[in-house]
Parts: sequence; structure tokens; C-alpha cells
Amino acid sequence: MNKLLLWISLLLSLAFASCSNRTNIYPVSGKVTYKGQPAAGATVFFFRQGADPVREPMIMGIVMQDGSFELSCGSLGKGAPAGDYDVAIEWKQRSMPNRKQGRMPDKLNGRYADPRHPLLRAKVEAESNQLSPFDLVAESPH
Repeated sequence: MNKLLLWISLLLSLAFASCSNRTNIYPVSGKVTYKGQPAAGATVFFFRQGADPVREPMIMGIVMQDGSFELSCGSLGKGAPAGDYDVAIEWKQRSMPNRKQGRMPDKLNGRYADPRHPLLRAKVEAESNQLSPFDLVAESPH
């Protein structure tokens, strides 16, 4: 019986420890521009370096009309845990989907969308973060 109580206590303490992530989320905001103009409607994704993306919450933000964005960390709220991140950005065109792929084309031709080959990086500190702007340029389609 004592071993059972010990295991239950251990499991509960682990569960509460994993829920404590809420206190480890820090506000993150920034700006995305394309050739100096706001990239309104683009989606910014943060992938923690060295982490298992399957086990990590999705960290993302939508670029507003003025080019600004704030990150949200899924159900944990606004912000992101401290750490080094690879950054991916997609900027979907508001047009008919590409019939071959069944999805909206990326205005940046996928140049910044592959988290396995990131062109952008950011560091989130254990404090409120205002990141340096990401100024994007398009690449011609392959």
C-alpha cells in the first residue's frame, strides 16, 4: 500500500510539474516586413531548437496590418518559453488554391516555410521580448 501511495504521489507531482509551464511563458512580439512593407496576414511559427516538435506546443502568431505580431503558445497563453528558436513564416495569397496542391500559394514561394532548413532564428529570453524585425525577400519559384 505504501508503494502505491508513493507511485501516486510521484505521478501527481510530475503532472503538476508539467502544468507549471504556464509560469515559464514570456511575452514575445515582433514585426515582419516584405521589402520594407508590413507582411499583413503572414503566419509566424517558432520551433524550439533541439526539441521534439511532436511534444512541443505550437507557437505561432499572425502578422497584423502594421506588420506586428504576438506569439501564442497553444492553450498555455500568449508568449513562448525561453530558448533558441528556428522561425518559419508563411504568407498565403488570398486567391484560388493551387489545384495541384489543394492549398493557397505562399507569396514567398516557401522560402521561409521549411522548419528543417530555417533561414530565420530568434532567442526568447525569460522576460518580455521585443524581437528585431524580420525583413523578408521573395525567391523566384523553382
